[in-house]
Amino acid sequence: MTDFPIASEIESKTAPDMDALLATLKYLEVQDLWKVHDTATSELKKRSKGTPKPAAKKVGSMPKGKVPPQLMKPRAWVEFTLKHALENGWEAFTVHQTKKDKETGEKITEEILQPGSVMHEGAHVYEDSITEKNPTGKQLIHKDAMSLSKQRWAPKESSGTHQELYEEFLTTYVEDTVLESSEPAKVVVRMTAAQKTVLAEEKKAEKLRLAEEKKAEKLRLAEEKKAEKLREKEEKKANKPATAKTPVKVAAPVKAPVKAPVKAPVKAPVKVQVKVQDAAPVKAKVQVKKQEWTCPADNMVHPWPYKGKDYLRNSDNEVWTKGTDGNCGEWQGIYLPAEDRIDETAEEPIFEE
Repeated sequence: MTDFPIASEIESKTAPDMDALLATLKYLEVQDLWKVHDTATSELKKRSKGTPKPAAKKVGSMPKGKVPPQLMKPRAWVEFTLKHALENGWEAFTVHQTKKDKETGEKITEEILQPGSVMHEGAHVYEDSITEKNPTGKQLIHKDAMSLSKQRWAPKESSGTHQELYEEFLTTYVEDTVLESSEPAKVVVRMTAAQKTVLAEEKKAEKLRLAEEKKAEKLRLAEEKKAEKLREKEEKKANKPATAKTPVKVAAPVKAPVKAPVKAPVKAPVKVQVKVQDAAPVKAKVQVKKQEWTCPADNMVHPWPYKGKDYLRNSDNEVWTKGTDGNCGEWQGIYLPAEDRIDETAEEPIFEE
């Protein structure tokens, strides 16, 4: 446990550099961080009762990057422990790690058992860290030394496994007065380093599994949507009523030669003898027989000239105008040969494709 000076001692000393103070908090244990939190909260409540003037920066403030006196001892003890362990080896120890449960919001402290060291190729390394991927093994780091130093000696509890080592360290340091504070409730989970690794792999596998399930579900929904669209399209096509369509283009057959009407021979004038005087010869009227228009019953239309215009007519006497492209144009009606006229009131026929 890190020791902190009482408020009166802090006020009598030079104000610590803020950046250095905040940086040093990273090396404190959870219990010590709560002490800092409680102390800061209490001081904030006292000052917020009134309206104090902004505190002027004290002359001779600690330079940036310097460690405040009240935090120098715990940090130096960690560094001393790290150096001693790398040179002489270390015993098994417990790493305390606090996390927040994302679902419940509860703070959970994990206790991970780290193995002791073995000598390998002239260096002290974790006894289970020598693997094919890491043949040189893994050495103790500063983060782990924080937990090892706590186990070897905790000034707050005045207990530990290496009191004589701590007393050796204290030869150049003076202990500060401990600032008492209430400890928050916490949940403790104990496990070994190997169990911690397995748990991390399980979480990684679970995360990957959920991602694959999400991807598969997304693909399934896309396939269902595609199949539903195809089904609706087929139903719409099957339920579409069959409608008759008028012919857009009718390929005109080879035009049959239109015969010119044959004129009847003209008879020579008949001379009539007049008894009294001569009279002009009287010409007899010549009657020309009109040729009837016909076409084969081949379900096709054929050119039909009528009253100076070009039409298309079939064997049923149905008549259309002749388009510029030679195909059927606008509907005209049904030709009545007996009356020599086109009945425009007749409905246009519908041809199925």
